[in-house]
Amino acid sequence: MDTRQALHRFDLSLKRVEQDELLDLGWGAPEDAAQNLAEMQRMNEVFGGMRALTQHLYPRLLVHPGPATVLDLGTGGGGIPLAIARWGRKLNLRLRVMGIDLSARNLAAARRNVLRHGGRAAASTPITLLRADALALPFADEKVDFVISSLFMHHFSPALLAELLSRASRLARRALIMSDLTRGWLPYLGFKLIQPVFARSYMTRHDGALSIRRAYTPEELRRIAARAGLLNARIFLHFPWRMTLVVET
Repeated sequence: MDTRQALHRFDLSLKRVEQDELLDLGWGAPEDAAQNLAEMQRMNEVFGGMRALTQHLYPRLLVHPGPATVLDLGTGGGGIPLAIARWGRKLNLRLRVMGIDLSARNLAAARRNVLRHGGRAAASTPITLLRADALALPFADEKVDFVISSLFMHHFSPALLAELLSRASRLARRALIMSDLTRGWLPYLGFKLIQPVFARSYMTRHDGALSIRRAYTPEELRRIAARAGLLNARIFLHFPWRMTLVVET
């Protein structure tokens, strides 16, 4: 058993909870939500969340014939579409990136983020931000090439997550790539330790800890994917406590 498997197996004893996060409940002023989104994006970058997603997405984009479309579910502050646009511009790839979110204030923060930091990357790689429900997406089947998400699956109950995976896989022409936290005591306690540096916002401190308790284990996610009919789903573990679901469509 390698280090990643050992860490993930050790963490299976923390019971999952169903509870809405403050950001989803609309708590705080717009600036509180923007700070929370920015802090979560920073932690996603520093602690391997972005890498857990992009190491499966980027190689597929490199070999994709012609222009590629990428749809980011639950885009939050828009950090992932921005990162993909910057990467694509460096390699002169023809990409179109779309981000959807149900929250109007999340999208407002994402639009400010793209305007402020997009620069030439956003000009050369179109970034479209839409308000939409991930369970009722305004797209036909096989409309985009890649459907992705990060820190999104834990927001759904097992039944709704199975529905989401089923719908998202039908939408993607090439692959479904969704990364998230794994639930366990080690990531929970680890988050408590890094709070003074990375989680200054009360919303980040509350929602970050709750996200870990709402997250799934790899075996739970494997069963949910099977329930969704995704028999070819693969789950990859990433150090320290991330997992990525990959489905070739």
